[in-house]
Amino acid sequence: GWNDVGFHGSNQIPTPNIDALAYNGIILNRHYVLPSSTPSRTAFFTGKYPIRMGMQGESIQGGEPRGLPLSVRILPEHLRGLGYTTKLIGKWHLGYHTPQHTPLHRGFDSFLGFYNSHVSYYDYKYSYQNMSGYDMHRGDAPAYGLTDKYVTDLFTDEAVRIIQTHDPSRPLYLQISHLAVHAPLENPQDYDHYDKRFMHIVEQNRRKYAKMVSKLDDSVGLIVNTLGSRGMLRDSVILFLTDNGAAPVGKFRNYGSNFPLRGMKYTLYEGGVRGVAVLWSPRLRKAARVCNNLMHITDWLPTLYAAADGDLRDLGKIDGMNQWRMLSGGYPIVRDKLLLNIDEISKTEGAIYKQYKLLRGSIENGHYDGHHRHDFERSYNILPPLFGNNSRKNIQEDVPPYTETILTSAVSQSITYHLGGPVTQPSTMVQLRNEATVSCRFNVSYYTFVTCNVTECLFDIENDPCETKNIAEQYPRIARELDQILEQYARNIAMQIKPPVDWLADPRRTNNTWEPWIPSGDIFVYNAAAQLVGLAYYLHIGIILVAVVCKAFV
Repeated sequence: GWNDVGFHGSNQIPTPNIDALAYNGIILNRHYVLPSSTPSRTAFFTGKYPIRMGMQGESIQGGEPRGLPLSVRILPEHLRGLGYTTKLIGKWHLGYHTPQHTPLHRGFDSFLGFYNSHVSYYDYKYSYQNMSGYDMHRGDAPAYGLTDKYVTDLFTDEAVRIIQTHDPSRPLYLQISHLAVHAPLENPQDYDHYDKRFMHIVEQNRRKYAKMVSKLDDSVGLIVNTLGSRGMLRDSVILFLTDNGAAPVGKFRNYGSNFPLRGMKYTLYEGGVRGVAVLWSPRLRKAARVCNNLMHITDWLPTLYAAADGDLRDLGKIDGMNQWRMLSGGYPIVRDKLLLNIDEISKTEGAIYKQYKLLRGSIENGHYDGHHRHDFERSYNILPPLFGNNSRKNIQEDVPPYTETILTSAVSQSITYHLGGPVTQPSTMVQLRNEATVSCRFNVSYYTFVTCNVTECLFDIENDPCETKNIAEQYPRIARELDQILEQYARNIAMQIKPPVDWLADPRRTNNTWEPWIPSGDIFVYNAAAQLVGLAYYLHIGIILVAVVCKAFV
């Protein structure tokens, strides 16, 4: 969540390696994503708004026969055309009902990870409805025998192995889509080491979450250090981002915090779609800054392709904009508007134009729409600075001053040792941190708030980043302009196809493992007869009963 990294102003969970990338790179403070996983990944890989492909709604569930359309070329395919070796570690979540929808058939040379939205951290199992099975794959095959290693460590070790064995003369695209810190919450194996860092967090689930974030931060440090030791750091472009906001309540609750931003995962409020994002590279001529220019997750396809010296005409018609010149050299602003989403099923939609944001609709009866701040985030847990506090020695390891944790991090040491360059100084870090911290300019109520499901909402994000005041009536002309933007996009929307779960996907049919279950890449081969047979298998009812049911409906 927005409030779960140090460079956004919170002292509760130290993230020295991520912060070191931020302070020596660019903090992308207005970087927008989609409200959940599958739509965000669709946008990232294709450079297109998910509405172009009918991928704008709910994320793909286990056994659901749909995925990212095979007709659309995606980022690794484009980069492979430029001679890149392409590797994916971790989460896919873009469909796997046919083999053609899996990573090795979508441009990746290798894959170690899981197909579904999440797995358990030690045994790599995923469950949906009454189906449950193992979901860890290497290439096209199940990767058995890996269990009992914490999944963050598994993915970090794989990244280190790839970097150590890669030929540095050949360009590499390595995407590490960590499970952390998605639900379910599970402690790292080196429990005591991490627990001592967070004795100040009283709420046990929040403390567990903090340990998982800290493990993720350590992963970032180890990977950057490995790039440095292989002589690859000087030519690297490192992007750290989240695909949606945290879920402090409700479905897939992970006890993350988006405070002071309003809303959470699944919503179009800032807490759901204003994502944590950092870009670092020695190629950034203007670094150590906070970028408040509008960016969207669709921008990364053309931006990374341009950074790789690709011809943008290769990408065809996309929604993403090339931001490389703006990022690397501080050139003028590229984007002044963006579509947040149009979900015709949940009846939610939103768009941004400059500093203004228009929203319509709500989900879960507005339960997710407020400012979520729970007891684990009250003043005794967050507000007093913990860095340099020696009064807690009996219950918690001593914590050095904030900027010292950044300077001694693995990332800072790698920049100094392997690149021979200075790192950002403490005074500049403090300045950048203050600039990147969002402060509500109006009082926030945790119990009463403006809802957008009856009338549309217009917010001034620059002056009201916490979305407390609906100014649609005061600024009707601006509201109409944003209405027109939404109407323009709505005219070209690809409607969602939400097929029912196919019981032929039941892992019990494939050695208790989630696997592709439709041989053909054509989803229309999937038919009602196969669905009925699969349901019969799943319910363990015999052929006779199926025949009786069929006869009854003739």
